[in-house]
Amino acid sequence: MKIFIIICMVSMVIMITVTASAQSSGSWGIRGGVGTDIGGGLAFGGSINYLFPSNQNHWEVGPVLFISSTEETTTDYNTYTEKTDLTVFGVLANYLINYEPEDAGPFFLVGLGLAGISVEWEESSPDDESLGPPLPGGGSKQSEEGTAGGSVLNIGAGYKFTGNVDIRAELPIILIFGAPGNASSVAPTLTATIGIRF
Repeated sequence: MKIFIIICMVSMVIMITVTASAQSSGSWGIRGGVGTDIGGGLAFGGSINYLFPSNQNHWEVGPVLFISSTEETTTDYNTYTEKTDLTVFGVLANYLINYEPEDAGPFFLVGLGLAGISVEWEESSPDDESLGPPLPGGGSKQSEEGTAGGSVLNIGAGYKFTGNVDIRAELPIILIFGAPGNASSVAPTLTATIGIRF
């Protein structure tokens, strides 16, 4: 919970700083999207951002929210099902290459951010009774949940349409510091997003 409070405070400071230093050619934007992660689960995301004006390439900065849910089943001697739910709230800065606010055309982006991450992890087996609490009908499960800090690395490409809309294919890679239980500390996702500027 403390990590989420810190991230929220950092977001507010950035937004206040951005607003105070805003120039006429800068603009606010919102975007949202859907995608998948390496385990084939669903991922959703959204953000509010501010585009800093520049003579060449532009920066956009703002708070982001990612939600993903993954389920993976493996069979060796026993069958195991692993579920991981992530909620990521952070601040992300993207460097937009060849992005022109007034013109149509393709562009690229690289980004870096800090995040607070809520992790819910569960492993269950209908055959293995040694994992933890028993399951109805046989087998057992183990689970962990917690909040951790992390970072977001982002790369992508997009197309800016004439007007205020752009679409992007992005690869946010979420790095979790001290993931609870046996949850993975790296969560790559692939998302398709659409954004609009005001």
